Amino acid sequence: MTPLALNDFAVLGALNRAGHPLTVDRVAAAAHLPPSGPGVSLSPDSIRRIMTRLQARGLVENSQDGGWQLTQRGRVLWAAKGKRFTL
Repeated sequence: MTPLALNDFAVLGALNRAGHPLTVDRVAAAAHLPPSGPGVSLSPDSIRRIMTRLQARGLVENSQDGGWQLTQRGRVLWAAKGKRFTL
């Protein structure tokens, strides 16, 4: 398994900040405008690929509302390592 990339952490951070399920478009907007720094620009297609990778690792899940959210494992990872990657 490859290590998580900066774009992966940008998506995890967007989901963590939201605290509720987000659609792909909302994740793109949140990753582009984080609370500190310039953020990253990700297309909806790249976010879908990232979500698929993160879902395979058990870090995110697609909720019944159709939005994406962090799993317990994703929240633990973000609490342990994610804050270092806040843009």
